[in-house]
Amino acid sequence: MVRYVPLLLCMLLVVPNPVAAQSAAKQSAAFFASDQIPHLEIELEKKELEALRRAPRTYAKATLKVGESVYPNIGLHVKGAAGSFRGIDDKPCLTFNMDKFGGEKLFHGMDKWHVSNSVQDPTYLHELICGELFRAAGVPASRVGHAIISINGRKRGLFYIKEGYDSQFLKAHFKTSDGNFYDGGFLREIDQPLQLLRGKNDVKDRADLKALVAAANEPNKDLRFQKLEKVLDMDRFISYLVLEVIVWDWDGYPMNRNNYRIYHDPKRDKIVFIPSGMDQMFGNPGGPILMGFQGLVARAVMNTPEGQKRYMARMKEIHEQVFVPEKLIKRIDELQPRVQAALMSVDKNAGRDYPNQLARMRSLIRERSKAIERQLNKK
Repeated sequence: MVRYVPLLLCMLLVVPNPVAAQSAAKQSAAFFASDQIPHLEIELEKKELEALRRAPRTYAKATLKVGESVYPNIGLHVKGAAGSFRGIDDKPCLTFNMDKFGGEKLFHGMDKWHVSNSVQDPTYLHELICGELFRAAGVPASRVGHAIISINGRKRGLFYIKEGYDSQFLKAHFKTSDGNFYDGGFLREIDQPLQLLRGKNDVKDRADLKALVAAANEPNKDLRFQKLEKVLDMDRFISYLVLEVIVWDWDGYPMNRNNYRIYHDPKRDKIVFIPSGMDQMFGNPGGPILMGFQGLVARAVMNTPEGQKRYMARMKEIHEQVFVPEKLIKRIDELQPRVQAALMSVDKNAGRDYPNQLARMRSLIRERSKAIERQLNKK
């Protein structure tokens, strides 16, 4: 019997721990529900700093300190697209991976997470508010908080923290993380080779995406909708499409084939679109609610009678029940004091101007709601 003990111990080590998973979920929920804005102090050795200067998107080893808590041997790299990218010596957007180099501690229950510099959003609230809207409408979206960041002793400013699309995120929304998870990349359509970020025992050779492309290219409109509904979570996609238009996400999948993720839910054998990078919202408050979309799946759905019918019905529902200006403005009012105080501590000019930025955001939300109501009344 002795010879079997090591094997049994190994088996015990790999058995999932539901209690630990539940604890991590509670920790992350508490973190994003908190009104505290932590100060994250990042320490990089000289060689790691140089590595990030040479190859900013490659992970480097770092130590993270938050108050009395220390997280050694974590991984981080610089992220961001053309408009938001800043180097490690500036105000960089960062991706954190807590166990990349053997780190053993999660950050408030999270393994992978991000900080974004919000250089394209002076309110620091677009992604937070829009994420709450999408989740309220049943569409998966990352939760958002705020933090002040220092790197090697120098404050880099106020950032927002965003949960990563890791196994915990997927389990929270789909009860499983085993499905294929794709990154839409930069201006890429679903018929292009999207990066497969993760997937366990799911369909191979991107058969899930190929089935979606084939359904979207069906020439018969009635048959197309039926085929799409078999492979696409249609209710979630239409809700996603409606909100992309309401918040005027001009750089998202429907309008620009950008800033999106795709998950194949293996339990239901359905594709789900997930929004990302929502930092330039509400830019066209008078924009049309019906338009010619660039995204293949958005066009395919909307160019069918049934798709357009469901879209307009859902637009009315979400406008009445989710995109409610009074509720959104109340939420902005709740967030303003703590975000403005944090901003004042790192940039007094931006802090003083902050009420003006939020006043503009409130005005755009009101205008957008009125424009949508006018268009709905004409239908």
